[in-house]
Amino acid sequence: MDLLALALLSGWRTDPAWDDGKAEVCVYEATRTIYAQERRYLATAYTDKERADPASTVKVEDGGGIEVFKHHVSEVVPTENYDYRFSTMVYLRTEDLSPLKLSASTQDGCGASFKEIWRDGDRLRFWESVYFPGAGRREGRCELRRDTQLADALTLSLRDYPFDAPRDVALRTVPSQKDVHRVPFDPVERTVRYGGREELELPIGRVAAHRLELVAPDGAVAARYWFAADGSAPRLHALVRYEGEPGVSYRLKSHERSAYWKR
Repeated sequence: MDLLALALLSGWRTDPAWDDGKAEVCVYEATRTIYAQERRYLATAYTDKERADPASTVKVEDGGGIEVFKHHVSEVVPTENYDYRFSTMVYLRTEDLSPLKLSASTQDGCGASFKEIWRDGDRLRFWESVYFPGAGRREGRCELRRDTQLADALTLSLRDYPFDAPRDVALRTVPSQKDVHRVPFDPVERTVRYGGREELELPIGRVAAHRLELVAPDGAVAARYWFAADGSAPRLHALVRYEGEPGVSYRLKSHERSAYWKR
């Protein structure tokens, strides 16, 4: 059974909390290795339901389009001479958590890079502009299957894992585009494996969580995710901890629902 089929079994996606006119705002104490040094900072994930035009892949406010989850992770990472800024946003269809769009931008003192993926019928199209020598602009397409997911969306889509009946789930993941350099767009084979239930001591306090591991075909663990064991509001299986590469980690500091855009 693939992740999209498992989505039909989930209840957190349809909880009335998503219809309160606010967004889930999660702040994480984070680390990221840049220039061979661990950098400490805060990362913020904004998640809400909205409606999007499947053709233009932008928000619509007239009730048309399709319902999506917007999941935006904003990160500002300090280094000695300048900051690295990462803005990574995905749209996933709420009905099955299949990808509609990814927009990923990075900026630092030397330049800016931008990557985009969007659904075009039964394919995914991509475009990028990367400032590093030997990169530049390129575009192309890759296959979209029922088991295709975006690595940058797994912090949202894996909330649909069947925690009450654990099993291996095979995925094809488009590699994370959260990088100032050019990285591949071609999907790679991965397996989501259940790692057990744990009691975590986090900045927000003690939290019961389920651990998932993203495993490569050679058995190497590419990333680990911990989701709140509580699937009811307000937690709704939110991501509470994450460990990946290069030296990236998130530990939940605060969790609230907020109309953060209001002034």
